[in-house]
Parts: sequence; C-alpha cells; structure tokens
Amino acid sequence: MKAAFRWMSNILTVLLLFLVFSTFFLIYQSRMKPNKAASVMGYKPLTVLSGSMSPFLEPGDMIVTRQIKPENIQVGDVITYRMDEKTLATHRVVEVIHEGGRLAFRTRGDANNTEDPELVSQDRVIGSMAFKIPRAGYIGKFARTPKGFVFMIVFPALLLMAGEIKNVLMELSKEEKTKNEQNAETKEKTGKSGDDMNIS
Repeated sequence: MKAAFRWMSNILTVLLLFLVFSTFFLIYQSRMKPNKAASVMGYKPLTVLSGSMSPFLEPGDMIVTRQIKPENIQVGDVITYRMDEKTLATHRVVEVIHEGGRLAFRTRGDANNTEDPELVSQDRVIGSMAFKIPRAGYIGKFARTPKGFVFMIVFPALLLMAGEIKNVLMELSKEEKTKNEQNAETKEKTGKSGDDMNIS
C-alpha cells in the first residue's frame, strides 16, 4: 500500500513539475511574442471566446491545437487560423482548394448559416485541433495570471515538496533506527560470547 502511494506521489510530482515548466514557458512566450500563439512542443492551448462553433465548442472551453502540414488537412477538420495580426479563429474546414500549387481552405463555424467570407491560405493556419477540455479555458487563463499561478501552481508544488521532504526524513529516521537496533544486537551477541568464554 505504501509503495503504491509513493508511486502515485512520484507521478503527481512529475506531472506538477511539467505543468509548472509549461506554464512558465507559456507566460514567457506570451510576453516575448504577444502577437504569436504560445506553444509547448508544438501544442498550443487556446480559449474559446465566442459561440461560432457551438455546440461543438462553447465559450470558455479550452482547445489544444497541434502543428499540421497543410496537405494533411481534410474536410471536417477543425483548424485554428490567423484572421489578422492579433485575432485567431477556430472553424471547421468545409472545402479544400488548390490554388496555383498552394492550398487554401474554406471554413465555417458550426453555428453559422454561411461560410466565412475569406479563404484561409495555408500560411495563415496555426494548427488543427487535437482535443478539447470543456470549461478549462477560463481556468488556464486564470493560471497564467500572477494570482492564479501562485494559487494553482506554486502552492500545490510547495505542498508536494513538503510531503516529499517529510517522506525522505521519515525514511532516514527509519534507516537510522534499524542501524542502531542492528548495532545493539551485535553488541549483545558479542557480550554473550565473551561471557561464555569466561565460564569455560
């Protein structure tokens, strides 16, 4: 039971450290390149702000996009693309168009009655949606604020570190106790052997 608990604790520690590193990296990217979507290992977490993809995507959902080659994008894929320097959109591909050796995509929001007025050129594509986490967008956005980072990342990390330090100290204490008991047994046996020799 203790071994299983320790194994789970180690897994949680690794996951939390990865989360801390990822959050630091995302914050750094956001501040250094405010007009570019931050990413970790090619994956970009984004928050849905409008209902244009409802009911598939609702405001407040988090989507994670992954880099994809334009030629691998198919009709039905949900892609995120740049509308202008500061605005991103996430809509579904309804048509793939070949234009002079390059690709363009006609898109439409699931909740919209008409297709988007402009074609999306391949160089404007940020990525294809890998998965979504309902309502997690607001949590992720809060975690990237100073208060959210302390509350959701730093505080749990300190608790886990304190728990690990406590476990290490307990293990050291247990080893010291076992060592002392073994030394005491050795001395006791040595003393008895000496008494036996004196009697003979």
